[in-house]
Amino acid sequence: MTFLETTAVPNTSANEIQENVTTHNILVLTIITHYIRDYAKRFPVPIDRPFDAVRTSKFHRTFSMLALHLIQCPDLTFGELINLISCGKYQLPQTFIETFHLEVYHMINTNLNIIAEMFKNMDGTSLDNGLPKVHQMKIVNGSSPVGIFLRRIMLFFNKMQFLQTEAVIKEVKTHCSTILNKIPGLKTKKVGSNDKEELSPEAVEMIKINKTINEIIEMININYQASFNQNSKYNKARSWSPRQVELFIAQQVKLLKINESVALDPPILQEKLKDILRANPDHFDVHYLNYLNCLRVKEYCGAVNSVQHYFSRQTFRVINLDEKSRGYQYTSLNMAILNAFFNHNDEAISYLKESIAVAHQVNDHVCLQHALMWMYTLSKKNKSTMLRCSVTRSKELELHQITSFSLQSMAQYLVENAETPAIVFEILKKSEIYNYFNGLTDLRMTNNVQKAAIWNTYGYQRISTIHSLLVLEHDQCNKDVYNIESKCIAMCNIINDLIAHGDYYLAPILINEVSHIFPYTHSKFWIMAEQYLNFTLAMNKEEWPKAELAAKQMASVNVTESLLRLGEMYLKKEDFVTATNMVKELMENNDENTVLTRLRAYVIVAKANESAALNLLMDAKLIAIEYHLMYMTAIINVEIAIVLMKYDFPHKALRLLQETKQHIYCGINVYDKAYIDLQIIKAKMMVNIVDEFDHSQEFLNKMYNKLNTIAEKFRSIEAITELKEIIYLQALIADELDMKQNRNKHAMEFRHLEEYKVQQ
Repeated sequence: MTFLETTAVPNTSANEIQENVTTHNILVLTIITHYIRDYAKRFPVPIDRPFDAVRTSKFHRTFSMLALHLIQCPDLTFGELINLISCGKYQLPQTFIETFHLEVYHMINTNLNIIAEMFKNMDGTSLDNGLPKVHQMKIVNGSSPVGIFLRRIMLFFNKMQFLQTEAVIKEVKTHCSTILNKIPGLKTKKVGSNDKEELSPEAVEMIKINKTINEIIEMININYQASFNQNSKYNKARSWSPRQVELFIAQQVKLLKINESVALDPPILQEKLKDILRANPDHFDVHYLNYLNCLRVKEYCGAVNSVQHYFSRQTFRVINLDEKSRGYQYTSLNMAILNAFFNHNDEAISYLKESIAVAHQVNDHVCLQHALMWMYTLSKKNKSTMLRCSVTRSKELELHQITSFSLQSMAQYLVENAETPAIVFEILKKSEIYNYFNGLTDLRMTNNVQKAAIWNTYGYQRISTIHSLLVLEHDQCNKDVYNIESKCIAMCNIINDLIAHGDYYLAPILINEVSHIFPYTHSKFWIMAEQYLNFTLAMNKEEWPKAELAAKQMASVNVTESLLRLGEMYLKKEDFVTATNMVKELMENNDENTVLTRLRAYVIVAKANESAALNLLMDAKLIAIEYHLMYMTAIINVEIAIVLMKYDFPHKALRLLQETKQHIYCGINVYDKAYIDLQIIKAKMMVNIVDEFDHSQEFLNKMYNKLNTIAEKFRSIEAITELKEIIYLQALIADELDMKQNRNKHAMEFRHLEEYKVQQ
């Protein structure tokens, strides 16, 4: 995404007209004068017509909103203006629209004096210029947005030279004639084209004078066309006024921060920014908006170019040396943030050091605290010291947002370093109180998202879901304050919960909704949720190519998660060597691998290597207990129990599974619940065999019924591999109970599942 570059700020003169009268201005002035002359004076209506009064007052309100929009928006073509007033949004009467078309038609088919007369009438009869009046009532207040617009346009029109005025009128005729000719019902006679017999001698003389003036204008255009084209004062295309630029930039920046789906799409916004720079090359805020636009589509070169242009032009206008240094330090800080966004950590740290050095020179403590927090985020050493310094110093400087963010970062740091959950949530509680008393609404949402993540890490998924719902509830209650990252993460958490719960039809609906709300920024979260859904469905149905594709596509967002999912897939395919090679490096204890990543890698390697499984699982269990990961400990216990059953220790396996069942059932994962139930049944049957108890009919019936319940769970999540195992056990039990019809039914189901696998 290349951007229009301006290498220098142009010198401007106070005597130069900074804003020309354009076609859009003339058309807006025409529609306002048409409204004032033919409609505004009708209000109020008689009391005996209340329905008309309501309709008229509604028309006045809607027209006022239309006028405000036309004043604030960038220049529209005549076709766009017609579509706007005819689309029904402002509910204008059809009579008003038709008479406006006729007004423009008459304007472009008459001489220049009709526009000059329109300016004159507006100044004399409708616009209040602020001077005291005794017996005169004006329709438009000179201090209102419409009044300021009219006064400004009249001022620019009066300052325009003759060639500029004629060029504007010609442009109006060029833009409007083609569209007006397509509108049926307009009068075909031009104003002033009546027969000569009906005209007075003065009128005939006036027509001759006008004809002579038009011939002189054509001669001037021919003789001075070259100088007219060379003089930029006459042919500047300033379709964006400075006020329109400021409003547009403010609106788009706000939308990109709070509601990206309403903001303009990146290509459209890019074209708008190019038009703005052509009209206002010295407006440096445009580069900042382009910087945000480049970040949406992750374009590094365009983002770097824009942020450098923005700060260089901002610093160029400053004379004070301290202010220049301030500009340099924040330039370096923003370049560090930009590189961190693209995971260029070494370059980001270099920019941070430069920003810190300049901030020390000018004694800017605010910049130092921002740089310190980013240094904590990017560096791998002395994190605890930097966090304590950030909390203490930010609180002294009353930097509430940095203080709260530092507390939340400290909670995350303690979770990663095996601190007790009570201390972690105590720190988050302090952050929540701090947010509440200082009105940090966005960080209150971040606090809930972080609680959801920590509860999910510890294995309490239901509480995690509650905090995610709290974020969405908070978002609904605060329409003006958003934290789009927190909202996106909360919605993706709910998607993952739906997938774990087996709601494979609700999850895609929510994914589609999230993708429309966050099409560019923070898209990595819903992309991961979407691929997780595809991977889960493919794994359950044993569709290995689809599962591999989904796992590999995760690498564009999270390489570690992609490797873990590939390891799980190869493990289920019984390709144990490949599965081990995929995740072996993730078992190492380093800054790149989180505790959960290491433990998941331990489980995959243990299941792929039967001889070393017990030792690996015991090591993993000790790590999980140390970090208070209760759910992960339960998952590891299930795998230990399976190993114990293989080594003919069914009693210990059964006892361990029964102790673990409570923790598994505290979660929401249907697969894990059904899986541990299946292992408990297998352990009970092994215990019965080891103790040399005969399988009584009552015992077998009980196991058969429980297997039916478990089969329904696996069938709801379409887990074919586990379902085949259960059907096989049911067939054996049915044969033992001499239930031939059920045995044959299970055998047929097993055959259908095998045929489905072959077809895949």
